[in-house]
Amino acid sequence: MKSALKTDFPSREELRRQGVRKESIADLYDLWCEAHGEAMKLALRLPDVFGDPPKPRITLHVARGYDDEWVLSEARCKELAAMDCEQHWMDVSLQATEDFQEYFTFSDSEGWRFYLPAFIRHYLADFPLSGSDAVVFACENRHHIELLTPEQIEYLDEFLQLCKTWEE
Repeated sequence: MKSALKTDFPSREELRRQGVRKESIADLYDLWCEAHGEAMKLALRLPDVFGDPPKPRITLHVARGYDDEWVLSEARCKELAAMDCEQHWMDVSLQATEDFQEYFTFSDSEGWRFYLPAFIRHYLADFPLSGSDAVVFACENRHHIELLTPEQIEYLDEFLQLCKTWEE
């Protein structure tokens, strides 16, 4: 499972094909590789720190439902939740974390405990060139951390420190 968390940083050629400017690559590539290496060390600890929390009532599609409809019946919540088949946070795809950036605004403590490591995982996979920063904003604001353990909160602090150190 841990091997699925470690991603290689793109080569100079891959970055160029993605549209990164040659000058930026020439000036920053080695620094980006160092930052990515630190991010991977943090990513490898995710399973040990976050474990296997239960799937929450407010899943990704339920949160989107609250965003779109504001009030949801229990039947509507079940209908929307059925669209989210993940049973473990490792099952949450990169595409889902990109598509549901509003999740933490409409979630609850159970949802944070389940989805937070998935969003962090995908953010760290592209670090320091991560494009979607909803998880950073969520970790800074900490609206629903009641169910997180002291070790998990310490991990969030390390995650934010990594972001602060390398993204300035």
